[in-house]
Amino acid sequence: MQLGSCFLDSLTVTSFFGNAEMRAVFNDRQLMQSWLDVEAALARGQASLGIIPRAAAEAITAAARLEKLDTAALVADAEDTVHPLVPLVRALTAACPGDAGRYVHLGATTQDVMDTGFVLRARAGLDVVGRQLDELVRLLRRLALRHRSTPMPARTHGQQALPTTFGLRCAVWQSELQRHRDRLRELRARLLVTSMGGAAGTMAGYGPQAFALERAVADDLGLAVADTPWHATSDRFAECLMVLGMVASSGEKLAREVYFLGRTEVGEAYEPQRTTQVGSSTMPHKRNPIRCEAVIAAAGTLRAQVPLALQTMVAQDDRDMGVGMTLWKLLPECFILIGGVLERLVEVFGDLGVNPDRMRANLDITGGLVLSEAVMLRLAGALGREEAHHLVMRVVRDSLEQDRPFADVLRGDPQVAAALPGEDVAGLLDPLSYVGHAAALVDRALLTSESP
Repeated sequence: MQLGSCFLDSLTVTSFFGNAEMRAVFNDRQLMQSWLDVEAALARGQASLGIIPRAAAEAITAAARLEKLDTAALVADAEDTVHPLVPLVRALTAACPGDAGRYVHLGATTQDVMDTGFVLRARAGLDVVGRQLDELVRLLRRLALRHRSTPMPARTHGQQALPTTFGLRCAVWQSELQRHRDRLRELRARLLVTSMGGAAGTMAGYGPQAFALERAVADDLGLAVADTPWHATSDRFAECLMVLGMVASSGEKLAREVYFLGRTEVGEAYEPQRTTQVGSSTMPHKRNPIRCEAVIAAAGTLRAQVPLALQTMVAQDDRDMGVGMTLWKLLPECFILIGGVLERLVEVFGDLGVNPDRMRANLDITGGLVLSEAVMLRLAGALGREEAHHLVMRVVRDSLEQDRPFADVLRGDPQVAAALPGEDVAGLLDPLSYVGHAAALVDRALLTSESP
């Protein structure tokens, strides 16, 4: 079985997508071990209720280790049976001494074991994502504090708008990631439940103590009990993958910001480069943002899986393995992709190159036009907002068409001169005088958000 391996395990792609920790969570061996963990927990729960002998449960638990099973035989049996779990159940049964094997998988159905196993893997994956998000938030908070008052151009519609600070940019980014941390915490309560519906969702195979057994297995695995069987309801997994898609989208936004800020013509921030790193095979001067590009590619790939995750909610009858098999592929790939996205971003923002001098120089490129709002609002006190807006628009147009400094045109305009003393113009056109409450907004964002 190659569940979730797909193209993500090839040597070339490994350098850019996924990360080792998440692959270790979702490789085939760990996935099968999670199924064995469920089988062992089921046996222990049944023994605690007197359904099977305690010695049998102990033997099943001892045997339920993948390293004790013949994996080559498992693969061969899977090809013969065309079934994902039966070979593992057979191997576990054969590995149990005496008659303990007769109690393996008692009352359970394949999807109970597989879905609960996937929940265990998802929990481990969410733990990794949580740690990665915590680290990324920490790095962005550090940048926000360090550059709390570092001026740079704010850009709207792809053009310079007003002065802002790089610290505020970082504070906004970390706030968005904080909300994702909240979403991931909230969905855990809905996702981390056992699947114990039995063959058709009635729990009939578990006998008269089915509810007590369900509770015992859930407690053993550190999971909660679902209120109803969920063989045909995949909303829990769909929600999880949707939130991962949102995290990936935020990650892509951060990567694109660094990609843009690192352009030769902008040069305000850039992806860190190792001394051994090669930007181009032919152009030695290139410092390509390869990590950001990998994030963009991986995030787009993950986000494209979200509609498919929603499609798994459209299950038929009381069980639909067409849906279940889709999740076998989606869960590992999406977790592996988000693990890579976050790892690359931690690398980028852990040593992000920031150029405050270039930020300030770019603010001066417009010759003061970036402060047109400040001028307009000052004139509004004497002329009214609407008239002041028209007046400044005309002055801006004259400055651009005549290729004259904005300050000179302002001082030379009779209507402006009548309402605005010439000595005030220089102060109004100082970018540092019009960053608004950027520093205070940074402080508020960091004080009201959760520190990792």
